[in-house]
Amino acid sequence: MDHLRRLIGLSGALSYLAVPACLLAQVGGGVGFYGSLENAQPVTRTLGGMSLSVGTPYLGIRGSGGIGISSLASLGTVSSQNPSNLVWATNADLLLGPVNAGLGEGFMPYTFVGLGMESSAQPYQFTDAIRTWGYGGGLQLALGQILSVSGEARWRHLAAQATVADSQFVRGIEYRVGIGFHFGGSRSRASAYPTRRTSSAPPSAPRPTRTSRTTWPVSTSAGSGAARRVVPAAEQYIGVPYRYGGTSPRTGFDCSGFVQYVYGMQGVDLPRTSRQMAAAGTAIEPSTRSMAVGDLMLFTQGGRISHVAIYAGNGRFIHSSSSGHGVRYDDLGTNRGRWFLDHLVAARRVAGDGRILVNAFAGGTIAFDHLDPPDSAPPPSR
Repeated sequence: MDHLRRLIGLSGALSYLAVPACLLAQVGGGVGFYGSLENAQPVTRTLGGMSLSVGTPYLGIRGSGGIGISSLASLGTVSSQNPSNLVWATNADLLLGPVNAGLGEGFMPYTFVGLGMESSAQPYQFTDAIRTWGYGGGLQLALGQILSVSGEARWRHLAAQATVADSQFVRGIEYRVGIGFHFGGSRSRASAYPTRRTSSAPPSAPRPTRTSRTTWPVSTSAGSGAARRVVPAAEQYIGVPYRYGGTSPRTGFDCSGFVQYVYGMQGVDLPRTSRQMAAAGTAIEPSTRSMAVGDLMLFTQGGRISHVAIYAGNGRFIHSSSSGHGVRYDDLGTNRGRWFLDHLVAARRVAGDGRILVNAFAGGTIAFDHLDPPDSAPPPSR
């Protein structure tokens, strides 16, 4: 019974340590189910159990316990009692690694060290316990936002030579495989080892206000002022992901949704789609010698205009591109930019030299028919 009380005390200590950890702002954790095998002559132990981990990313504690069966070669001893093949083991470990980090793609290695108790290989009483300490390492693979699988190895050593049961302890390696379910944490669930990005996430921005609006066609003074300001305004959204039909920096933009949004911040109302934008404003020759900063560049694919960007000068333009994975700059002089140059068919200016070219069709603004499709440009080179 003394060993059983020690086991209960160890579990209580683990719970006591978990309480302050839960108060931390970035706490996370997980519940896991595992199977383990220790095969080191003369003992073979097979167990299944459950674990609970809690802590901040890259540092935490884990408690685990399992029950199973064991086989033991004859030790040449004779006893009037019948030993049992039912065995158990429990551990309390300190974890170093992204076990409590937000899950993402890829493998995440970790290490651990801790104390434990386990039954003898063939206990005469279920409470026969061997006190151990151990260390090891593992590899966790995320399978989405919540689920993961893992594999690890543990080396065990005697913590004290105190009981007859310790004579059945074998210094072998325990191999464990498991599946985990992760929870908690105020952090973003990104990969623990994030991939390289060209820019950080953009700041949140308010929706354009509905005051001091300017609708196409516009006057020279109002439009040219907006054109000067639109590229610096658009640049703050570099990195916002592409989203078909998107019109918000919080959820993503498609090409025309992005142009409409950033011009809307300058007080200019543009039509919704690239095809509609091509039918309003002042016509400009679609070439770098004619376009000015802030002009709209219109591209065709599949026989119709379906993509729009904002010219930023010196052959560069900013847009939300599906092939570029979101808002980014591209250059007409690159291999990728040549695809856009080959598909550039029109350019429009918010305001020109005092002459306002009204809609290309006498009937008025082109009616909305469908959203702009993703572009088919080659992906950016690494």
